Amino acid sequence: MKAFTTIKQSRMKNRTISLPAVILFITLNCCLFFWLSCAHDIIDYESVDQIVYSQHVQPIFKTNCLSSGCHNSRDRANGLDLTSWESLIRGSDFGAVIISGHAEHSHLVEHLEGEREPRMPLNRKPLPEEQIEFIARWLEEGARNDAGLRPYENINKKVYVSNQGDDLISVISAEHNIVTRLLPVGDSPALDVPHNLFVDAQQRFLYVSLIGSGEIWKFDAATDAFVGKAPAGNASANVVVSPEGSKAYVTNWDITNPNGRAVQVIDTATLTKIQQINVGLAPHGISFSHDGKFIYVTNYLSDSVSILNAADNTETARVLLAPDVNPVRSSKYQPLQVALTPDDRFAYVTCFASDEVRVIDTAAKNVIAAVRVGKAPFLLEVTPDGRFVYVANQQSDNMSVIRVADNQAVATIESPSFANPHGIAFTSDGRYAYVTNENLSGDYNPHHPTEHGGKTGNVMVIDTKTLQVVKTIEVEADPTGIAVVER
Repeated sequence: MKAFTTIKQSRMKNRTISLPAVILFITLNCCLFFWLSCAHDIIDYESVDQIVYSQHVQPIFKTNCLSSGCHNSRDRANGLDLTSWESLIRGSDFGAVIISGHAEHSHLVEHLEGEREPRMPLNRKPLPEEQIEFIARWLEEGARNDAGLRPYENINKKVYVSNQGDDLISVISAEHNIVTRLLPVGDSPALDVPHNLFVDAQQRFLYVSLIGSGEIWKFDAATDAFVGKAPAGNASANVVVSPEGSKAYVTNWDITNPNGRAVQVIDTATLTKIQQINVGLAPHGISFSHDGKFIYVTNYLSDSVSILNAADNTETARVLLAPDVNPVRSSKYQPLQVALTPDDRFAYVTCFASDEVRVIDTAAKNVIAAVRVGKAPFLLEVTPDGRFVYVANQQSDNMSVIRVADNQAVATIESPSFANPHGIAFTSDGRYAYVTNENLSGDYNPHHPTEHGGKTGNVMVIDTKTLQVVKTIEVEADPTGIAVVER
């Protein structure tokens, strides 16, 4: 036994340890130490009571999304940088990737879940379901940063867009040109179809006409909070509010009713109906004169414009759009919208069926010009300085620009992003025009489909100095109405 022990000890003394074995030993011990030191950082997502972005959400992106060629601050794949909350809310080349309060409309979640191609992380193992659900919960709770702020909170310059195909109002930051919020509208099982928007002169309240359910909804323009709703007659198409903000006027574009000729008057404080005014057949467009004395209404199936006295809501005149118009019923021109110059001298009317804009001298109460534009002009707006009229040509996918001084069409704005343009709104300084594109034809190929499978529309931002499209913002399905708020 003693001899065996002596030999064993001698062999142990003479044994040498190879370098690879040393490296393996050190590596295993380092890994064990790292695992033990980080074990306390493993998150039980279901037990997290209050989400802190830097502690709970950012680590998921850091581990899975910031490798070379991905969404780090250097490579910014598709323009998306996930290295911080601030860079995340700026979105990608295609617009917003998250919507505060709406995980189901946040494209980031759709790509993480594999609902949209490509699934993210790209060419890697998908995130565990509990992590995706946790990110979705963070979004539903407001997508807040460590200070508890929501993205683009308390913005003062906003663009509201009504999406008919999704019963949603998109809220765009006019400073960043990115969708920041979605406001649900309508509460019936079917689509309520938010058709048009109007912001009162005080910039306090937003009004939305729901053509499907025959209502108007009222929102606080500062907080986007829902205030209330009111019945507004069948097929409530367009809404305007009196300059002092006390009354809303809503047209009933009831083209299926052979006797449909109503404009509803609603008390904006109580949201109750005050009166019904009968005008021509199927009234659609409506606009107040800037002095607040008159209301102009386009009668779609009477080829005329009714002029109402705002003091007593009586019709004081009806202007036929041409001598050949039958004063009882006519659809040769199909006027859709009316807009007045800032001095109220002229009213411009889109004629959907005749591909033109007709100009009314408001003092003489007659048509003084007919301007050829694109095919099927829908809505139009006069620039704040009164020099030009922009016209959305729905079926020729472009816009016409009319010079007020001589009523000549002086420019046509073209862009691949045009797809059934509908509504127009200007910033107060007139520098930018925002244009909704319904995309009913599907000519615009969006990067992101809508939640309910409709065709994604967009809002184009046009620089009125250069007449160039400077931004295309994808929104939801069938965007129509649009309004700008600058508080």
